[in-house]
Amino acid sequence: MPIFMSLFAASISLVMLFCPLSTTAKSPEITQPTTVISDLKYFHLEHKDVVAVAVETCLPAADIPDPSSYRLEPQYRVKTQTNSIAITISGQQALPELSNKNLYTKVTPSSRLSQIALADKENELALTAAYNDRLTQPQITTVKRKRMINPDNTITFRTYVVVSFADMGKIPAKTIVLDAGHGGTALGATSNFLLEKDLNLDLALLCRDLFVNHGYDVYMTRTDDSNPSLLDRADAANILNADILLSIHNNSMPEDMPDAAKKLYRGTTALYNSAAPKPAKELAILIADEVAGSLHIHQYPLQDRPGLVLLNSSWVPVVIVETAMMPHPQDAKMLSQRIYRNEAAQAIFQATEKYFAISSLTVGGNQP
Repeated sequence: MPIFMSLFAASISLVMLFCPLSTTAKSPEITQPTTVISDLKYFHLEHKDVVAVAVETCLPAADIPDPSSYRLEPQYRVKTQTNSIAITISGQQALPELSNKNLYTKVTPSSRLSQIALADKENELALTAAYNDRLTQPQITTVKRKRMINPDNTITFRTYVVVSFADMGKIPAKTIVLDAGHGGTALGATSNFLLEKDLNLDLALLCRDLFVNHGYDVYMTRTDDSNPSLLDRADAANILNADILLSIHNNSMPEDMPDAAKKLYRGTTALYNSAAPKPAKELAILIADEVAGSLHIHQYPLQDRPGLVLLNSSWVPVVIVETAMMPHPQDAKMLSQRIYRNEAAQAIFQATEKYFAISSLTVGGNQP
């Protein structure tokens, strides 16, 4: 009996070796997320041109154990030729530029980058850029956008494939992104016959002229009465790898506050996010000090506001400037006069110059 059992066991071992039994408990297959190519952004600055293509996916929240660390990595191939670069990006094409057509071309107002072309392929997008190799060479990076949680308990993840064409052989200029708060149907504060959205835009334009005249690269999130989304405003700074993002606002108070109490509050403050990847408290301090001193108005304590979208979606230092208090009659009278708005813009510019002078931050290059 022991000999028979030994022979039987040996036979079973041979069968298992050459014909393993299938198991019902298989390892779960990893499903690759469906990616969609959803947006094209182009930025033309004095010292560089930047093209960004958005690739995104939407996944159930339950499938992502740690959404804060999840990163969508776009799949793309690169082919370079003389004075041109072709990037083929994997994903279902959903660009408005290619709606009902297979080819889109854009002639750019730049000596570095002359033309952008998009071609729709099966589950791929071909981006071709014609550039002047005597002036620039393309650099490719990816930039993550803050995840967006949807009402149906899914999460949208977006990553940009970014191609930058910067001036060669020159000291890189610092890049400033100026955001005029509100716009369009988002009026902002409305007090003393003033609209905050209009004041913000004029202040931002005045700041732009100062920065441009001193050699900075400047991008404005809006130059008209439009209302870009908060994430799009943050995207601009992130894609451009800006040195700072300044969002220009004017302050108000709760609607239920008595008018008599409103007249007691005037002055300036600045908002920042201490939990941001690159906090900007030092810049906020400098701006609030300069604006208050220049306009001879009260300065409120700085506000650490990590819950605000613009402050928690920007990977660059960002400050929201609350220039003055619109409900206060004297602040309102001051804001209504462009000479004082120009003084406020000068103060913001001077504070930024001081920030760059004393800060060890070198994102985006050396000082202009």
